[in-house]
Amino acid sequence: MSAREISARRLPFPSGLGGIRAFFEQPPIQHLGLELAVCWILESLLQQDSYPTALMHGLSEAHPKLRLSETVLQQALSFLDQDGAISSYSQRCPSRGRPRRMLHLLDDHRDAALQLMDPWHHWLEENEHELHSGRHANGPGFDPVAHPVAGHRPGVLPAGCQ
Repeated sequence: MSAREISARRLPFPSGLGGIRAFFEQPPIQHLGLELAVCWILESLLQQDSYPTALMHGLSEAHPKLRLSETVLQQALSFLDQDGAISSYSQRCPSRGRPRRMLHLLDDHRDAALQLMDPWHHWLEENEHELHSGRHANGPGFDPVAHPVAGHRPGVLPAGCQ
């Protein structure tokens, strides 16, 4: 297989310039990077205790163009656990055979979590506007990648890159 064939297989290219325009009119779902995932988890836990799957589903319900991969979710939870910001406990659920692992934001870290909510909400407002308008944001944000690829919003990884 030639280098050209390998390159063509790795990078599916839209047919014609209309396909590229369609990308900007209907941007793909974006996955949160680690920093933004931590902010989403903290926002959720400030409201009530939760469990990992509910955090993922809650994001897609609250922000339909954003997603959280299981890998990044586990990294964010590990970060919060190592930082001493969260604890977990088991909760029996009648519909499940095994207990659910519930997450709890510790009181000592509530103020620090609240301080992150303004920049988190600012990022959401800025980027949600861009997502809904079909344009890509070029404003500041949390950037998990040292050298972001052109066309990607800060703090957000394209699908498949988490």
